Amino acid sequence: MTARNQRTTTTLRRRALAVGLMSALAATSCSVGLDTLPLPAPSVGSSGYSVTVTFANALNLPAKAAVKLNGADIGQVDTMRARDFAAVVTLRIRSGVVLPAGTTAELRSATPMGDVFVALTPPAQPGPEAATLHDGSAIPMTSTSQAATIEDLLSRAALLVNGGAIRDLTKVVNGLGAEFGGRGDHLAELIAETTDLVRTLSQRSDQIRAAIRDTDALTATVAARQSTVNDAVAAAGPGLAVVGANTQNVVDLVARLDQIAGELGKFPSVNGTGTRSLVTDINNLAAGLNTAANDPNANLDGLLTTIGIVGGKVMSSSAGAADADIHQIEVGTVPGPDFPANPEARPPGPTDWANFVGSLAYTLQRLHDRVTGPGR
Repeated sequence: MTARNQRTTTTLRRRALAVGLMSALAATSCSVGLDTLPLPAPSVGSSGYSVTVTFANALNLPAKAAVKLNGADIGQVDTMRARDFAAVVTLRIRSGVVLPAGTTAELRSATPMGDVFVALTPPAQPGPEAATLHDGSAIPMTSTSQAATIEDLLSRAALLVNGGAIRDLTKVVNGLGAEFGGRGDHLAELIAETTDLVRTLSQRSDQIRAAIRDTDALTATVAARQSTVNDAVAAAGPGLAVVGANTQNVVDLVARLDQIAGELGKFPSVNGTGTRSLVTDINNLAAGLNTAANDPNANLDGLLTTIGIVGGKVMSSSAGAADADIHQIEVGTVPGPDFPANPEARPPGPTDWANFVGSLAYTLQRLHDRVTGPGR
């Protein structure tokens, strides 16, 4: 038989087969449709292992629903049954898929109107020697959850639109616009300063963490030594009570000390580098006495001033004392037992008494001005 005849025969057979199929479909068109045609079902074979998962609500999880891990199909739903008001779902997992212990299950939907499937999520950081799920393992209800259904999404959207949230947000935005109307530069400055603040805080996050860490350490130390702190506070209690009871006495003492310090400040120092120290005044007194002894016509105003100051300091003090022994005394022209008389001496006259009274008054006035202040 030639090749041309073979092609012709094959074509005729195909046409006859097509006519037969059309006739069969026409004869059974009243009982066969697309809804009755069997669809291919996924299968993991007989080499997989079973894992039981308990959900509080299986939603509309279909039979033979897919089981996914990180978006990849790894199995299917084998059976579902109700037990103690919970849905117990048996999953068939392909062999070779390793699921560590602690894996969680969630019912999800790829699209709002799509079929529900089971999504498995392994723990974030499983240990290197962590156990794995095997045939007969179970995932408890505490490790399962359900994604939001289309009804929940629509309810939340309706609540958002009709619950007043958008209306309140519109009022807030309009209010802000009215407050900052014509002053957008102020709002821009506020946003810029806020941005700088956030940036600065971000740059100093290490310092903030260090401060928080140090504060935590300090708090831990104080907490560890709480008993010591309590003992110290308890011991200081009586002392604080005594100080509180004598507060007025302490205030009075401070006031008196201040007054004494003010009075002492009016006197020159005992030994200082200035021209008004006690040692300097005594030196001036000695120099004046020496000058008066050598020169009868010397001016004794400075000597009288120094005598008044030194005498006021020594004799006005409660701690001052003098002890003198007189061995020789000269009284005018009358000679003593062991000392001849001074032929140039004379009894004091009216002028001498006037000078004495004037010098004494001047000395007392200078001492008064020094103690109480000029003009007081």
